[in-house]
Amino acid sequence: MAAAADIAVLFVAFTSHFTLTMSTTMVALAPAIPKPKRLVTKLIHRDSIFSPRYNANDTIADRARRAIETSIARFAQVSELVSDSHDIRTNLLPSQPSELFYINFSIGHPPLPQLAIMDSGSSFLWIKCLPCSPCSSKSPVSIFDPRKSFTYSSMSCRRHRCSYSKCNSYNECTYNITYVRGPGSTGIYVFEQLTFETVDDTKIVVPRVLLGCGRNLEADEGQYNGVFGLGVGRETSLITQLGSRFSYCVGNIMDPHYPYNQLFLGDGAIMEGDSTPLESSHGRYYVTLEGISIEGKLLEIDRRVFERTAMADDGVVLDSGTAYTWLAQDAYKVLSEEVQSLFKEMLQRHKGMPNQLCYIGSVREDLSGFPAVTFHFANGAQLVLDTLSMFLHIAPRVFCLAIGSSAVNGDSSKNLSVIGMMAQQNYNVGYDIGRKKLYFQRIDCELLED
Repeated sequence: MAAAADIAVLFVAFTSHFTLTMSTTMVALAPAIPKPKRLVTKLIHRDSIFSPRYNANDTIADRARRAIETSIARFAQVSELVSDSHDIRTNLLPSQPSELFYINFSIGHPPLPQLAIMDSGSSFLWIKCLPCSPCSSKSPVSIFDPRKSFTYSSMSCRRHRCSYSKCNSYNECTYNITYVRGPGSTGIYVFEQLTFETVDDTKIVVPRVLLGCGRNLEADEGQYNGVFGLGVGRETSLITQLGSRFSYCVGNIMDPHYPYNQLFLGDGAIMEGDSTPLESSHGRYYVTLEGISIEGKLLEIDRRVFERTAMADDGVVLDSGTAYTWLAQDAYKVLSEEVQSLFKEMLQRHKGMPNQLCYIGSVREDLSGFPAVTFHFANGAQLVLDTLSMFLHIAPRVFCLAIGSSAVNGDSSKNLSVIGMMAQQNYNVGYDIGRKKLYFQRIDCELLED
């Protein structure tokens, strides 16, 4: 492993599922520090055996219910955030928990394990710090106490790196996060060392990361210690400081035993496979979806339903916080009708789930010959969905289409589509923000270990 000095990098983080409004306007950047050649860490699904929230007594129905409920809540958040183009508040902490994947890392020296939500819509890294109020005793990992770390330092208001920031009575730079839905967080900017543990248990140390130390939390769910943002949009973005590149690879997210979900940051991010144009706006990553086909047959969907316009409540967003995929109503109607025609006289409809297209049967046993569904993007990139990416078991003998309508919350006027993580299963998805490209590489995530 390279020495810590060889892999040093400044993570400068600021603003969910998100884009933030802060009482501070800007934090000036420190001089660039050499980036690590490969920064890779584990991704932990909320229901996996590696998660502190794993419950061995959960049934298929329990996990499916969470996936559906949190996906609906997440879509509502994305819709609200995107449509409110004049208010860039974020929405991390809604009343319905929306975390899907956690990032496990350690902070300080000696290193203290932390568990933060991964969110491709946030560019801010913050964690809970002592003393804080309120601070839940339910947290699965210890809350960071700066007094016990040898590498901690707060950002003084006297330093040139602190520009246009409010100061507290201790002359420290402060931040204030307000969310579209739910409570917010206030605290101070600090510099601290982060340690990441890779799939093969290698440890990578990144010194002097600029992050938020949350002291005043409007509410504390107690299930996670902060937010690890992967978005861009501000000069202090964590991803920007790492070279504006990251990639992730996830397997079957409904398999609680799958161990190879991974996140790659900076120069170590994997940019392979087909590419398509990528745009970032208001904390969201937009792509150009041109059509959907089933077994090579292009569905009769007017591509204008996928176009992004000045209305700010349309377009196609790639998101890490929802399991389901959501399509504009007109596109969903065509796709669902095609699926129904393929199942006609083969499987019996299950009508126990409102606004869901469900059938009685088994995905593995009854859908072995089901044709692939392909999302076609600009420049020829494709995202191919197999049956495990298309359908979700809600009971041992009942499954539903894991693609929903944008009218799920009662508003059919918007043409916003959101591509969730089930659709991205078994792909390495690479974000090259600097070059405005998104890459899709179909691969078994285990092969990316080395």
